[in-house]
Formats: sequence, structure tokens, C-alpha cells
Amino acid sequence: MKQFKLINFLTRILLNFIILLFVFGCASNTAAVKENQPFKPEESLKKANDLIERGSYEEAREILEDVKAKDASQQYGALAKLRIADTYFENESYEEAASGYKTFLEADPYNKYASYAQYKLAMSFFKQVRTIDISYSTVQKALEEFERLQRNYPRNPYMEVTENRIKTCQRMLAEYEFYVGSFYFKKGSYEAAAQRFNNLLNHYPDVMKEPEALYYLGLSYENMGQTGQAIKTFKILTDKFPSLELSKEAKKHLVSFGYLIIKNDNEK
Repeated sequence: MKQFKLINFLTRILLNFIILLFVFGCASNTAAVKENQPFKPEESLKKANDLIERGSYEEAREILEDVKAKDASQQYGALAKLRIADTYFENESYEEAASGYKTFLEADPYNKYASYAQYKLAMSFFKQVRTIDISYSTVQKALEEFERLQRNYPRNPYMEVTENRIKTCQRMLAEYEFYVGSFYFKKGSYEAAAQRFNNLLNHYPDVMKEPEALYYLGLSYENMGQTGQAIKTFKILTDKFPSLELSKEAKKHLVSFGYLIIKNDNEK
């Protein structure tokens, strides 16, 4: 009886062992079949593109990472890198997108998709801009990248939109300089105010804030006792924008300096 139980026990162990071997064998065969499947990068890229369009960004990245790893020629791997950055951009993960586009450009700045990558790099910074008081450095980076796009890829297909983005960035930066300059002016820190107004005029000329910057720069010089600089600044304002109310105010200051009276005496 005991012998019969022992044989039965050993038989069950043997059967379980055989089943385990069968399961592992099937798994190995499945893995082998999967590994032996031909690498079809074009099909993989198309599938990834479809996933991106549907908003399945993580799944698309897995396929693109696989293409990048398997493509020894880098014919498709480079495009996979670019599309990985696109998945982050489309998902509004702009910092990760910017990193991806920058890496792509550093690896191959003459790639046929380089101008696209440069444009998207600039847009990655531009999309992060919220209000200028907390996004100053981000606007600067966006402007630098848009200008680099024009400089490095002058025949890029994004020229019109790039021009508009550059003007927007310049306007925002000018508004920030004026905002800070006005803050210093109200505090009576006229030297610091003058520095900000000069920064605006030197770096972002012909923006909407130019007349105001000229007027308050003139006032800053006047309050610092730099009459000559004040006269020069007010004169630029009245000559360039003669019909503005600020120019009329600037003329009053010029009269107070005796500037217009002296000029009229010399003309006699």
C-alpha cells in the first residue's frame, strides 16, 4: 500500500515537470519567432504615426524606440528620434520635446528635417510662455531659436509664421523692460530705470512701447540732472512721433530747458 502511494506521488511530480517543460518550451518558441520576425521600419513608423494621431503617445514612443534601437543604418532611426520629440510636443510636454529636438539637431544639423526640428524647438519654448513677468527667460530662448531658424535655415517653409513669432517675442520682451523700468522710475531709482528704458530702445526698436520708453527715459535723465541727455531724448521723441500727446509733453520739458527759445534765436 505504501509502495503504491509512493509511485502515485512520483508520477504526479513527473507529470508536473513535463507540463512545465512544455510551457517553457512554447514560451521560448514564441520569443524565438518574435525575435526572428523581419525588421520593417517603414511599417513601424506608419503604425507609430497612426498612434500619434490618435493620441496614444506612450505606445507610439515604444514603437519608435524599437525602430531607433534596431536601425543600424540610422536611415529610419533619425526620423524615429524626431517623432519621439513630436510625441512629447503633441502631449504638451514641451520641456521634454525641446530636449528631443535639440538632441536631434546636435546629432545631425544638416538633416533634411533639421529646419522642422529647429522650428519645433523654438515653438517648444514659445508654447511654455504664460505671462511675461514669470516667463522672461523662456521668451528669450524662444526668440533666440526663431532667429537661429532664420539664420541657419533661410529657405525654411516657416518664414512667415517665424517673422510673426519673432515680433511677438520682441514685443513681450519690450513690455517687460518697460514694466521693470517703470517700477524703478516710480521708486525714484532713475539710473536703474534709464538702464531698462535704454535696453528696450537698443534691443527692441520700433515696438509699440518706444514712445513711452523715450518719454520716461527723458524724464529719468532730467531727474538725474543730465540735462543734455534729457534734451536729446525728448528731441528724438518729438521728431519721430510729432503727433503724439507724449511729444507735446516732451516739448514742454524742452521749453523749460530753454531749448526751443535758443533754437529760435539762432534762426533769426
